Amino acid sequence: MFSATEDLEEALTLVCATALGLDRKLHGRMRFSDCASLLTSEDGHTAYANLAARFGVVASDVPTRAALAQVFADEALSMRALRLHRGRNVYSAGKLALWNLVWKPLRAALSPDEETLRLARELVAFDTRPGGPGIASCVAWLQHQLCGSGFEVRPIEPSDGNPILVARRAARGLGGRVVLYGHYDAAPTDVAAWQSPPFELTERGGRLYGLAAGDNKIALVVRLRELARMERCPEILWLLQGDEETGSRAAHRVLPALVAEHDATVWVEENGYHDDDGTQRVLARTLGGAGEADLPPDQALWRLIAVLGSVDRDFGVGHRVESRSLHKDFFESGCPFNRNLPEAARYLAIGVNDPSSAIHRANESVPTWTLPVHARQLHAVMRWVDETARGA
Repeated sequence: MFSATEDLEEALTLVCATALGLDRKLHGRMRFSDCASLLTSEDGHTAYANLAARFGVVASDVPTRAALAQVFADEALSMRALRLHRGRNVYSAGKLALWNLVWKPLRAALSPDEETLRLARELVAFDTRPGGPGIASCVAWLQHQLCGSGFEVRPIEPSDGNPILVARRAARGLGGRVVLYGHYDAAPTDVAAWQSPPFELTERGGRLYGLAAGDNKIALVVRLRELARMERCPEILWLLQGDEETGSRAAHRVLPALVAEHDATVWVEENGYHDDDGTQRVLARTLGGAGEADLPPDQALWRLIAVLGSVDRDFGVGHRVESRSLHKDFFESGCPFNRNLPEAARYLAIGVNDPSSAIHRANESVPTWTLPVHARQLHAVMRWVDETARGA
């Protein structure tokens, strides 16, 4: 539920941006009157109806243009009366009507669900900075979540680092294998510089704030959530380490043997980015003989990129492709995942971050709208893996 015009405006802005493909940065939160003008115009209403259809909203739940114009006019009149009488701009029947008519049918498609948010709150609450008191509890929590989703988890406990979790799950009716990489540790951030409690997930202005939210706890949570509810899925190997932010000493020693044991249809990085305007940066490459060579995607990977692009279009954004891995040059030894990929491996980085995520800094955050995009793209990846493995 909402309590003020700001909440309603954020929801309406998200609907407008998604339906009309607006620049996400420029439209952080639009005014009520601007949202009304867009959604009640002929083109805007058509775009809204098309958006609802893309996400499976039944036609009878899509308000007519006249009905939409009426509820916007009613609330505009109510807001004007409040201003004239110096009333507080709070919850009202007009706001509720708009919330239920415009936002409620699309809420499940355009925003993270309650289970994802619950998992995010729990994971962000662990202080997993170097030497942090929450590392052991976080590892136990991750094991519990993974085992509950059907993974067999083998923890490796190196003497010179935090536990590395090797999680395997057998195929569920789909061919191929996916190798996922991620980490649960956080960068050594100054918590005193935060505007909100760093170990409490805070939603503000269409963003989720929390220490390590962008690198990479929120993406990790989305993957936990989606893999838990996939009834059909290829074989999964998930490598989660706890020293990525301090050089990955143990992982550099352990991962080569783990990677050498497996072939995979695709190797998926911890996270990825969207540009300021919402455009997704799809990092996709194939590995040359040197292991670090950035070669263009092969034909199969290009097919996946096309599928990912169709998901982006549903959310009103575009995509662009870069044949490289995530930049991790802040450590001389580099990323243990990237450095050990086998020749001809297909590498993919997609995720939830944007240029405002403030990675490794105070007030780290991710935009809420990218979470459902990532969730849908994970399902698309799994279907593509099956088709590719079967030669379809």
